[in-house]
Parts: sequence; C-alpha cells; structure tokens
Amino acid sequence: MNDDKQAERPRDSVRTQVTVAVDPATAFRVFTDEIDSWYVRGPHSWVDPARAVGIGFEDGFLRERWAGGGHVDTGRVLIWEPGRRLVWADLIHRTGAMEVEVCFTAVEGGTEVCLEHRGLDTLPPPVAGRIRLGYSWQIALGWFARFLG
Repeated sequence: MNDDKQAERPRDSVRTQVTVAVDPATAFRVFTDEIDSWYVRGPHSWVDPARAVGIGFEDGFLRERWAGGGHVDTGRVLIWEPGRRLVWADLIHRTGAMEVEVCFTAVEGGTEVCLEHRGLDTLPPPVAGRIRLGYSWQIALGWFARFLG
C-alpha cells in the first residue's frame, strides 16, 4: 500500500501520553486505586450523569457507581500488571470491539503514561470519528497529571 492510500484509511486507534513526576508503581496505583479522586465529574464524564456518583476498578471491571447502589460496567479488565500496564475491553460501545491500554514507563524524572484506545474501526464512522479526535483521552490524562501535581 502506498503512502497516499495509508493516509486515506481511517486510523484504528488514538494515542495520547503524559509524563508525571512519580515512579511507575505509584502512577499505576494512583491511576487505578485512586481514579475516583482524579476523574473529574461532569455531564460528559459519565454513562449516566443523573445517577453517577463515582468510578473505580472493582471485581475485574471499570465500574461507574450510581446513587442507590447500582452501577454500570464500562470496561472489563483484560491485563492488570501493576507498575507496567493495564488493558481493559470497552463495554460502553456495544457495537464495537475496542480495548484501552495504559502503559507506565520509567523516564528521567518520573513516568511516561501512554494510553491507546484501539479498535475504532469496529464502530460506526460518526462515533469513531469523535473518538479519533482524541480530546477526551487528552483531557482525562490531564486530570490525572494535575492530580499528581
């Protein structure tokens, strides 16, 4: 395939990254165990904004907790390697077959946290197009980095 045809093909994934000033084990622990502290609440942050009260990795799932005790599982954890990487299957877009991978790599002065959301070609084009813009993941990793200071 020549370069022109590759440029025309929709991207299968979107990637973003941030560097934080803690070691990989701490970055992983805060990303997972403290997600409810750094994940910013808002109408675009939740599956069900009217009922959402929190988020967490629980029982092998990324779970949005609702007032009154209910919840919705937004991801199923596939790989959990503390200090290295985390992969979950996206459960929000039922028509797609997507995964989100977050890798934690030691760099001078801290950890590079890379996030890749892949499988976008399995979604309807308008939905995939919005995700390909990558803004939501850039914003989320920005919240994470600001929380770590």
